[in-house]
Amino acid sequence: MKTGMIYLRLTFVAIFWGLSFNAGQLAVEIMSPLTVTAWRFIIATIIMVSLLWIKEPPTKKLLKMNWKMYVMLGVVGVFVTNSFQFYALKFTSPLHPSLIMATNPMVTAIFAFFLLQERLRLAQLLGMVLSIVGVVYVITNGSFLSTFQSVNLGDLLAMGANITWALYAVLGRKFLKDSSSLATTTYTMAVATLCLLPFVSLQHAAVSSQTLWIGWGAIAFMGTCGAVLTFLWWNQGVATIGASKTSVFFNLVPVVTLLASVAMGQHIGITQVIGTGLVIIGVFISSMNRSSMA
Repeated sequence: MKTGMIYLRLTFVAIFWGLSFNAGQLAVEIMSPLTVTAWRFIIATIIMVSLLWIKEPPTKKLLKMNWKMYVMLGVVGVFVTNSFQFYALKFTSPLHPSLIMATNPMVTAIFAFFLLQERLRLAQLLGMVLSIVGVVYVITNGSFLSTFQSVNLGDLLAMGANITWALYAVLGRKFLKDSSSLATTTYTMAVATLCLLPFVSLQHAAVSSQTLWIGWGAIAFMGTCGAVLTFLWWNQGVATIGASKTSVFFNLVPVVTLLASVAMGQHIGITQVIGTGLVIIGVFISSMNRSSMA
């Protein structure tokens, strides 16, 4: 596949991820966060299992070696992460979780330092500091002194989701054996879906038919474009141009969320713009440092 097509797909990955935060906010208006999460992963798991069966038929050996880790990663890295993310949208604007999750490559690097003994470079540390400052600046609306008073439950849940998603990546790399990214994602999605089955329901809030259709459309978008296509295209990018160059596209995610929030009529002030800029610069510095060292 041509490099230009890879870059185009990675751009759409960032767009889909960024829009997923706004879509999640629309979806939780008609259903509970856990119900939204359940339907999203039912859709995604059906598609991923079909792809896995076609490309990499399951083997007893692989499942025997890794089933315990698949279960743990599915519960912690997929079920808990996404439950936290969708509940966060009940208490905070989509931009806050988007900014917090944009720092995930750096949070992952910290866990990798302690659990995998991977080296942390000076530029990575600088990028982390800038990104954290940017996130705190937005959350506190520009008042660092009021950090503890300004952080709400939604922000705390988004931080928890960021931590569990980073653990998903690091623990998978440390303990999974001979498991492809397609297999790992499919099996862990399936585990999360089993955890979410008790929350599946067609009941919804008393809303207009238009709002209901918009909510279901948001769920379908998150289950397909926001889960399946992002995974497939992101891994194509990693395989073709490398993890370092691919990770740079994380910079676009909060920008997309911010622009979508503006389009949806939400107020975005100079504080949000400055904070988003600091996060983007931080992620860019950290990513470019890895690229230059590759």
